[in-house]
Amino acid sequence: MSSENVQTKWGQFISLIIVFFFWGFVGSANDILIPVFKKVFTLSQVQSQLVAWAFYAAYFVGAIIFFLVSLKRDVLQQFGYKKTLSAGLLLSAVGSFLFIPAASLGSFPFFLTALFIVGLGFSIQQIVANPLAIKMGAPSTGAHRLTLAGGINSFGTTIGAILLGIALFGMGKSEDKKKDFQPIEIVQKDFIKLKNEITENIKEISVDNIDAKEETQAATVALTEQVNKIDAQLAEISKNPSLPVKPFVSQYEVIEKDVAKIKLPLEVVKSKLHLVKFPFTVLGFAFILVAIFMYFSKIEDPAKIEEDEILESKESKFSIFDYPQLYLGMLAIFIYVGTEVTIISNLPALLKTSEFGSILEDSIAPFIALYWGSLMIGRWNGGVNVFNTSNLLNTALKFIVPALAFGVIIGANIFAAHDVSSFYIYPIWILLFIAVSFVGGKNAGKTLMLFGISGLLMMVAGLVYPNPEIAKFFFISGGLFLSIMWPSIFDLAIAGLGKNTGKASSFLIMMILGGGVIPLIQGSICDIDSTSPDGIFGMTWTHFSYIVPLLGFAYLGFYGFYCPKILKRQGISHVQSEGGGH
Repeated sequence: MSSENVQTKWGQFISLIIVFFFWGFVGSANDILIPVFKKVFTLSQVQSQLVAWAFYAAYFVGAIIFFLVSLKRDVLQQFGYKKTLSAGLLLSAVGSFLFIPAASLGSFPFFLTALFIVGLGFSIQQIVANPLAIKMGAPSTGAHRLTLAGGINSFGTTIGAILLGIALFGMGKSEDKKKDFQPIEIVQKDFIKLKNEITENIKEISVDNIDAKEETQAATVALTEQVNKIDAQLAEISKNPSLPVKPFVSQYEVIEKDVAKIKLPLEVVKSKLHLVKFPFTVLGFAFILVAIFMYFSKIEDPAKIEEDEILESKESKFSIFDYPQLYLGMLAIFIYVGTEVTIISNLPALLKTSEFGSILEDSIAPFIALYWGSLMIGRWNGGVNVFNTSNLLNTALKFIVPALAFGVIIGANIFAAHDVSSFYIYPIWILLFIAVSFVGGKNAGKTLMLFGISGLLMMVAGLVYPNPEIAKFFFISGGLFLSIMWPSIFDLAIAGLGKNTGKASSFLIMMILGGGVIPLIQGSICDIDSTSPDGIFGMTWTHFSYIVPLLGFAYLGFYGFYCPKILKRQGISHVQSEGGGH
């Protein structure tokens, strides 16, 4: 039977995509943890990005270890895909359980270590699951299976952000919807909210009999001083509610920054981290259950089809620099993952600025869910091609499936009692995404180029659009245009490598490190606001920091344009693909 006629092994594939769900669930959890750790541990924005760095650096380290081991023995052939995948899940379970002692000790480095171990497990899972998804059926639909798996990954990120938000901050409160208040009332409510938070800290410090008395007294005095400042602002607002709102917003930002610099006693830090224990304990047990399920599942190891492939002159002595599509593709993966992560990792800091509405940590989950949900929309859209349907039905599904995915995002947020009234404008960006996807078709290079240009334009619009209520959606829509890039880059990068495809894949997985490095670069730009509050070009440095993903999209568009030319010179026709996710 021709390989092109092989049917997708749906029973095995459905078992596999559970792993993709967990990648997404934990990935979005990082974005909730960043603002929490930033506040509790008194971190700068760039320091808070170490959360992403620890997680994604583990991919790099894990891929290197895997590659070095593979030089001596073929791990996947010797131990099998299932066993290797189960081992990766168990390693991630160990990292999840380490959140318990990390929270008990109130140690930020311990948390980073735990995340690093979770990421190490994920690196093993990535190396196994991506090629396995491609090989579970006909080669012609391999990229589309990866797309569908990526859609499940994004479903995990969407649900993960909402569920962890509920676990840490509770359900939303409909009476707090800001759309019902005047600007001065919004600032007044923010002051009251901040005062209540400080008062709660003072209360916890008052019963702290473990930390040094000097430390608790210093924190109490500093916090009380900020409460007095807030009371003075609230008194001014009550006296004359018609006063201009801008000076009060500026004062709020000053007070909030001063509060963020006050170091809390260790026992208070531990109490605030207590809520982190439960969700990661549940996650640890879930990893173990999935590992057992995978081990006993009916997933079969794919045949070693690479043995018959050619490129005799290069297969014995592999060098990255023999393949420009590969080393440029490695940079593309580095930038792709970095761009995907940096947009959302720094979004809480952006939305917290007065320019973007002073949205606090406990209200950030819906926006994180919308961003990761945007990747879900794109990947569900690309996953339609896995199914053997008529052209008319396929076209219809290209509109219906994104609508259903957007409905999932809205429904999940409504369930959590979040205000999503501002989200109803977002279908404009979804329709734009659908239009670009039709133009790109199934050509990997063309698709990557068009989505790179589209993402670049979205970042430009987010930087220059005068209304921040709209501008933030331009930044969030970056998720839509990133959503279907992964297999396009992957397909272009490994085209023509023959037996060296496995080695090349390991190098590409190493480049997920970009998710840990690029957010640090953007975070360091955000931190300039603390020393240069006047900003740049009439915007805050945090706002301007989105020049980083703009440059990322520019390179991705360039790679999509240039790589097919490289392949053409090598006598390789353009690669067909559509979407997916790491």
